[in-house]
Amino acid sequence: MASSNILLKAAESFEFNVGTLIFVSNSTNEVYRFTKDDQSYILRLSQKSHEYAAKIRAEVDWVYYLVKNGVRASLPIQTCNHELTSVFCEEDKWYIATAFQEAAGRFFDKHNEQLWGPKVFRNWGEAMGRMHRLSTIYETPDILVKRDSWSRRNINNPHLQRGRFYVLLDKLISMESLIDSLPRGSDSFGLIHNDFHPYNFFIDNSEITVFDFDDSIYGWFSLDIAIAATHAVWWGVHAEDRVTKNRFAQQFLREFLMGYEKEHHISEFWKQTIPMFMEYRNICSFFWWSSEWDGHESSLTEDQQNAINHAVKLIERGLPFDGCDIQILYHSLG
Repeated sequence: MASSNILLKAAESFEFNVGTLIFVSNSTNEVYRFTKDDQSYILRLSQKSHEYAAKIRAEVDWVYYLVKNGVRASLPIQTCNHELTSVFCEEDKWYIATAFQEAAGRFFDKHNEQLWGPKVFRNWGEAMGRMHRLSTIYETPDILVKRDSWSRRNINNPHLQRGRFYVLLDKLISMESLIDSLPRGSDSFGLIHNDFHPYNFFIDNSEITVFDFDDSIYGWFSLDIAIAATHAVWWGVHAEDRVTKNRFAQQFLREFLMGYEKEHHISEFWKQTIPMFMEYRNICSFFWWSSEWDGHESSLTEDQQNAINHAVKLIERGLPFDGCDIQILYHSLG
């Protein structure tokens, strides 16, 4: 956790009273809420190397561009030096501070039709479509380092290279080989959010305001769509059986793409890649939480063990993950 000295420096940089800071969360970044001129803002502290500050500047420059061009996103605010980031050092630890206007609204609730349903899905798609359209014409300022591009994962943990995990790893490697061969034209590949899931936006009267762009990369637009669909299936379905998940995924994407294509056209070829990218998101999930796994079954939760067993059975039977068996959808979208 950042010290009171670092928090004070951040407050001075973004010109707010440090006494208004309220801790929100600490996962990938430390997140706080603060008040300035009777408005609510978010302070994000990223403990990274000093060199990584350039990547974060590239992130917030893109978000600033999106907001100024009509995307509903949390607007980055400037420091007293008219910068979008501040960098502090304490005891050989570097902290990169950014601040944003707090989004209006609430998180999704699958039991509330005002916060989950066709209208929300269409607006979600429209928001992403506008982002992707703007991404095709966005030019990184010459002074900025670009965000990273999609690349294959490098799995070094030996415990993930044998047993049941080897089945998962082999699936990941084969999928990444296929993905790496895809075209990267400007109409289908550009800066994407890369984590535009329901806990990274607020809903206000069915309108979407997106935040948390810190995973943004240069990638395929259909990958961004697939990430949204995958998380919608994980968290937004009312029943856990395979048939229900597949049906929900099909209905979700129908509405989502209706909204998306108001802003940006996606060809039939790229629509056909969405289920594959959903598969990819599913398989990647096992390597997020297992990267430091010690090889002992006892260190896995029961839910994790069950998820591995289920995934391995699907892979060995040649079946896609739940919610991904939806190729029939696209013929009716045009």
